[in-house]
Amino acid sequence: MIKIAYLLTPVQFGGSEKVNLTFLRNVNRERFDLHPILLVRPWEKDNLFIRKVEEANYSIHKIPVALNPRSEGRDYFRVARCVLHLYRILSRGSFHLVHTHGYFADIIGTPVCKFLKIPYLSTCHGFISNDRNLKTYNRLDRLALQFCEKVITVSEEIKNDLLRNGIKESRIVVIQNAVQNSYKEEELAHQRIEKRRFLSIEKDEFVIGYVGRLSEEKGVHYLIEAGSVMKESSEPFKIVIIGDGPRRKELQAQAKSKGLEKEVILAGFQNDVEEWFSVFDAFVLPSLTEGTPMALLEAMSAGIPPIASAVGGIPKVVEDGVNGFLVAPGDFRAISEKVIALKKNPGLQKKIALEAINLIRNRFDVHEWCRKIEAQYNELLANL
Repeated sequence: MIKIAYLLTPVQFGGSEKVNLTFLRNVNRERFDLHPILLVRPWEKDNLFIRKVEEANYSIHKIPVALNPRSEGRDYFRVARCVLHLYRILSRGSFHLVHTHGYFADIIGTPVCKFLKIPYLSTCHGFISNDRNLKTYNRLDRLALQFCEKVITVSEEIKNDLLRNGIKESRIVVIQNAVQNSYKEEELAHQRIEKRRFLSIEKDEFVIGYVGRLSEEKGVHYLIEAGSVMKESSEPFKIVIIGDGPRRKELQAQAKSKGLEKEVILAGFQNDVEEWFSVFDAFVLPSLTEGTPMALLEAMSAGIPPIASAVGGIPKVVEDGVNGFLVAPGDFRAISEKVIALKKNPGLQKKIALEAINLIRNRFDVHEWCRKIEAQYNELLANL
């Protein structure tokens, strides 16, 4: 059996965490013995990802990323401490391979793997550069990835970014994300009634949904701008935003300033996010940058027509006018136009929903996706 250290930093339960959990649940555990090593914030007592991984019967190693939250002062030795902690785990574990996810896992994993001569690969989910610290970490991450035996990227756009930063094409493979959810009509109908009742939304009201982190790169403010345009057109609707993040208060203020307090519902972070897709009649992903977003795949799997920015790996998933709609990033008027088109044409809504479901079934099967990643494990070990 191949013993693999699986290193990542689970923060809020978002797209990256969903990808990793899906893989851990579906990997061939008769051949691959995965050991999750999680870089955690010790002051956060409840982590949904950790709970779900433990429910999947994994034994977890935890490495604290810092002693205290940043608000209580800098922890100047945190990187060195994490490197030492990881060294102790890997040097005693007889691991055949290390698989890292995210910039911090890459940065601390690279020197330890090189020193111990353990082969390793990384999955690059994309780069977010909202502040100076993240920009610095992204530069360090790109440097670390140059020493990686293999890099899995979730979109061609991320691959091209790595190529521009000097990573050899022979070391990069593109494997788009996949989705495990297989929704049943009766389950969706029941969830739709229950969740709409919880939000005080009438069963026939048209609901536009978003699921994801509330941060700058997600462009959620453009969805609210689209809502403002729709209200000017006297189109009744609701916007339900699932998720949390640093832009939450700004989005609340924006909705209020646009007179959309009744139309926009910020429902916050939800543990059972899969059940919330049933609430929506259309799904909007107004991101400014993306890989292959899990929320998009999940919405399409549930038969929710998507309207998404043409960025990252999204155009490889959404075929404009066939299984969804593509808009230019930041074009809130185009978002409103597509929503209104769906709202006024139930036949179009149904047609696109069916095409979306068929695409997920045919191209984004989770078991085939797992086999592709497992093949990278086998290939890397075979070439040693």
